[in-house]
Order: sequence, then structure tokens, then C-alpha cells
Amino acid sequence: MLLAALLCAELWLRVLGRRDHPLFRADARYEYLMLPDQDAHYGRIRYRTNALGLRSPPVGAKRGRRVLIIGDSVINGGQQTTQDSLATEKAARATGIELVNLSAGSWGTDNAMAWIRAHGLLDADALVVVLSSHDAYDRMTFAPVVGVHPSYPAERPLLALSTVIDRWRHRPAVPSPRRFAEGWRALRDTAAARGIPLMVLLHPELGELAMGRYDDRGTRILDSLSAWHVPVLRSLDRMDSTMYTDRIHLNDRGQATLALLLAGVLPTLVPAHTFGHDPLPAAR
Repeated sequence: MLLAALLCAELWLRVLGRRDHPLFRADARYEYLMLPDQDAHYGRIRYRTNALGLRSPPVGAKRGRRVLIIGDSVINGGQQTTQDSLATEKAARATGIELVNLSAGSWGTDNAMAWIRAHGLLDADALVVVLSSHDAYDRMTFAPVVGVHPSYPAERPLLALSTVIDRWRHRPAVPSPRRFAEGWRALRDTAAARGIPLMVLLHPELGELAMGRYDDRGTRILDSLSAWHVPVLRSLDRMDSTMYTDRIHLNDRGQATLALLLAGVLPTLVPAHTFGHDPLPAAR
């Protein structure tokens, strides 16, 4: 009976696509990123990456306005959001602006800045950072996660059941030290050096929605950005609890609302007459 039950569970999990989790690779510069050129169906969720390992359409020669949207699992969508429902995809369709989704689960500003130092700005006309209050102190630790943490598999598991067991057994990582992430200022300095706009959209967590304000970590971010004259879009009054799947991540309705926020500000951030800029040289 037990063997039959396990077999049924395995078959059902395979139907749900639980063996088809997007795959990751470790990187000595920015910790990790998705493998390039993936087209996975994690159940109903379609998850595509381009040749750079980004959850975006292919990035070729620029034909119009291009913006890098920097973030973590909120803007990446993870295994909760199918490709066409991503805020970046919806906002790109609404504005006609090419949006490059430069993100990965649990990334912070340090990861994004390290990626930019390695690969350049991709001839972007602006940078938009979509992060939350907890990202104030999100620094790279290079603790091994790829092939260790169940959210960052390096290869397909033999059994779909193993993915469920791994999540039950996995222990949360120890929080990193509370030292303000250097990437916040580095992104500001990079945008200023290249003469392109930078804007931050501070995404609220559920607890902040309940309080009606950002917590002390969010306040630290806001104070720093204000001192550096970086414009901030506060989405606290535009979101509600029905848009979330947990305390941080968005469902399809939340992604659609985020897309509307981006579509509302992008045309003013990069007007139609904007000309391109040369990318930063790739690190050697």
C-alpha cells in the first residue's frame, strides 16, 4: 500500500511539473543566476530565460528605449508567476519600452551591481530598482545555495518526491550581518557616472501594509536615497493583501498592479526622444 501511495504521489507531482524546476548555476562574482536558454514548465508556470540567464526576451541590438529592472524574487516572479504575467512583460507591452528583468530570487543591490560590473549596462537608458525593506542589509555572503537549497537546484532530480522532501528538511539560512548593502550607493554612482536616470520602487511587505508605513529597514533605505537625491516610488498605498501569495511575493493581480506602476513612470523616466548610452565595459 505504501509503495502504491508513493508511486501515485510521484506521478502526480510529475504531472504538476515538480521535476521541472528552473535550474541555477553558482557564480563567483554575483553568487548565482539561472542557467541560460531555459524553457521550463513548472506545472502551469512557464519559466523562460534568455542567453544571459535573465527572465527576459533575448537582448540584442537596441532598437528603442531600454531599461534595466533590477530586483529579487518579487520582480523575477519565481515559480509563482508564468512568463506572460510578469510585471516587466506587461509593462513592456503597455509602454513599448524594452525592459530587461535583471533579477534572481533573494538577490539584493550587491548582486545586481556585481552583475553590472561583469556584463555592463546593456546600453540601458535608465535603471529601476524594485526591492523591499529587508533588502537594506542584503549583502552577498557566497554561502553555497546552488544544489544545496531546494529553491536553487543545479540539475533535475531523479524523483519529484525528493523536491518535496528537500523542502521539509531544509533549514533557513542564518541572516547576514546588519550592515547597509553597498550596492545601493554603487547603483546611484553608476547611474550618475553614465548620465542615466535611476529610480527605486520600494515594495512593501504584508506587515508594512498592516502598519501603514515602511519599517526601520525601509526607513533606512528611504533616508539614504533622499540624501542621494534618488527618486522613490512608494507603492505602499497601491497594494493590498489580496495581491500577495505570502508576506512578500505577489500573485498575478499583484504583478498586474506592479506593471501599472511601472508603466506609469517609465515614459517620464525615459522619454521617447531618449538616445542610447554605451554600456560599461565587462570586467576582465
